[in-house]
This record gives sequence, structure tokens and C-alpha cells, in this order.
Amino acid sequence: MKKSIEELVGSLDVKSIVATSVRDAKSDLLGEAFIADPKQYKQVSELTSERTKKLHTELYKQYVETFNRVSAELDGVNKEETNSRHSTFRSLKLDETYNLNAVYLHEAYFANAFDPHSECYVDSLPYMKLSSAFGTFDKWQEDFIACAMSAGNGWAVCGYNTFLKSYINTMVSDMSQDVMIGLIPLIVLDMYEHANIMDYSADKKSATIAFMRSINWNVIEERVSKAEKIAKLL
Repeated sequence: MKKSIEELVGSLDVKSIVATSVRDAKSDLLGEAFIADPKQYKQVSELTSERTKKLHTELYKQYVETFNRVSAELDGVNKEETNSRHSTFRSLKLDETYNLNAVYLHEAYFANAFDPHSECYVDSLPYMKLSSAFGTFDKWQEDFIACAMSAGNGWAVCGYNTFLKSYINTMVSDMSQDVMIGLIPLIVLDMYEHANIMDYSADKKSATIAFMRSINWNVIEERVSKAEKIAKLL
């Protein structure tokens, strides 16, 4: 005798099936490697040479490829054979941080630079917030340039610090050292010589001022707006 669909469904342990499916789905998600996709940026500013733009883009793509490879390797690494002195897992996790930071610091830099019509209006959100945090907008610029001059191979970063509840300028050494906890990056400047410093005969001050003259304040406006929303939530 054939059973009706209702009888067949009624005989199934639906709750158990759903629970198993959810557990399996979570397991699959946790097992998937993080993947970064290279993005395209219009580096239209004449303040940086075409040769530097090309080489910098190629370097960025190499960081993307390396991060994806490290992420994939982490999926299959033996987590039982790890310690704080040396292990494959430890080395890969350090590489993960280094290359992930390299990818997204570059993306933040490419997105907030190269605007040939750069202008920050006095009634814009970035102008008002930075002026308030530093006393005047000029004082913010002076402080940011000082951070850039103090940075070695690394980055000058203006961001919103969720612990200080304020906008602040700081430096990131290399790709993953001296990273300020709680910082939401808003304005990112690459201070490696390959970025554009060599276009200015290794004159870091001139290269930094060139960057300040080409900041894409529309991008910064969006970032500051998001930071303000996060600040309200906290």
C-alpha cells in the first residue's frame, strides 16, 4: 500500500535533518579559505609616474596572490602540531596577517589617492571632524605629515580609534608591526620607496605633500561617515 506524501513527511525527523544540515553547512563555511580578489583602481594623478603606478599595481597583485595561497594552505595545516617557537601553523598565521594587511592597506591607499581635482570643503564631514579632533584642519595636516616623515618602510594612517573615541594619526611599520588596536583606517599613505617617493628623488616630504594634494575626499567622506556610525553604536 502506497503512503501519501503527508504520511512520508510525517515519519521523518525533520528537526534532526535540519540540525544536521545546519551543522554541515557551518563546517563547510569554516573550512573554506578566505579569498581576496584584486581590484582595479584609476591612478589618474600626474603627480606619480606611470612606471611607478604600473610597478605598484603589480606588487599589490602579488600580495593578493600570496594571501590566497597562504589562506589555502591554512585550510589543510595540522593544528595539533603547533607551538609558540616554530610550527607550520604559526608561520602561516603570521604570513596571513602580513599579506592581508598588505592587500587592504594598498587598496585603501589606491582608493583614497590620485584625485586630480582634490579639494576638502570646510563644510564636509572630514574637514569638520579632523578640525575638531586636532584644533584646526591645518594642525591635522601638520600632524599627519609628521607621521609620514617618522615612518620608515610602512604607512602613515589617519583613523578613528574606537578606544580613544577620537580621530588620530599613527604609523604602521612594514605591513604588520606597530598596528594600533581599535583603529579604523580612513586616510592611508604608502611610505615605501616603491610607492612614489622615488619619483621625488627620495624626498619624502615632497612625496607626502604630493599625496596631500591628491587625496580623494569623496572616498574619505564615505569612510568618515561609516566611522561615525560605528562610533554611535559603541
